[in-house]
Amino acid sequence: MKNPNNYGGIVNLGKRRRKPFAVRITAGYTEEGKQIYKYLGYYERRQDAIIALAEYNRKPYSIDGRNKTFAEVYDLAKRMAFREASPQKISSYAAAFKKCQRLHQIKISQIHSAELQEVLDNCDVRSKSTLNNIKIIFHTVFKYAVQNDYIDKDYSQYVIIDNTAQKKDKSIFTDAEIETLWANSSDFCCKIALILIYTGFRISELLTLKPESVNLDDGYFRHGMKTKNGRDRIVPIHPRIRSFVCEFMENNTPYLISNPDRNSQKPLTSGSLRPLFSSSLAALGISHSFHECRHTTASLLNRYGAKELSIKRILGHSAGDLTKDVYTHVTLQELTAAINLIP
Repeated sequence: MKNPNNYGGIVNLGKRRRKPFAVRITAGYTEEGKQIYKYLGYYERRQDAIIALAEYNRKPYSIDGRNKTFAEVYDLAKRMAFREASPQKISSYAAAFKKCQRLHQIKISQIHSAELQEVLDNCDVRSKSTLNNIKIIFHTVFKYAVQNDYIDKDYSQYVIIDNTAQKKDKSIFTDAEIETLWANSSDFCCKIALILIYTGFRISELLTLKPESVNLDDGYFRHGMKTKNGRDRIVPIHPRIRSFVCEFMENNTPYLISNPDRNSQKPLTSGSLRPLFSSSLAALGISHSFHECRHTTASLLNRYGAKELSIKRILGHSAGDLTKDVYTHVTLQELTAAINLIP
């Protein structure tokens, strides 16, 4: 029986081929009226080719899109999905995308949940944030592919993060390690570590801190992100790091912390700074992450008797309802007294 118009057809390409049955549709016509074909796929059995053609006509899809690789779909999807993401988030997603290297050149139509799960299960970095970012990359790519009729099914919804062996014990800087940082405080990364320890800032908060958020006259930063209580919070400038802050202010760059090798108009990212940070501290016999600086702040404040409310305010944790005005004018003195407890 002849197929309906515009239904497509099946051609036998010869017995010497392993998959001789080609499924094709008419994609247009040349100026001479000759048909232009696009091929949906190749099959060993005619029956499989008939099913594939029927499936296409039941729910047509983008043939060109179906042939796009994982990397090509990611390039298209990220422009829309991450357009409002911070530079730090974009850097984290780029790093997660690199962890998906084995998928990069595979056609999106040939990737299923098993291939995605394999990437997660064999990732060489087992941190929760890295695995979550990889999963976000999967969702971003497959959502775009489904929305644009490249594929029918979002296989990213079936992948599971194995929560075992993900947690790494957080350790704080010892007093001896902090003294080592002070002894080498001319080093850029030692300055970064000390500012983090003496403010409780997250690395993303420090790297996005702008000079206009620094009040040297009254001795505080107004900055913060991530949570409702953390945004635009008051963090006093400890006397021991004030010289670092003044030094960075003199750079006259859009962000307080600028690239030490070049004057960049964009903020540093934690991903680009981390290797330098780790190697600089390792040379001093110190091994800690950015976030362990923040744990150290909390530990020191607690050890030296800071009030719980002050600790929460400095770190940006929830501590009840206080207006911004009360927070600025009434408790700044208490916050300063608390931060200054750290020797």
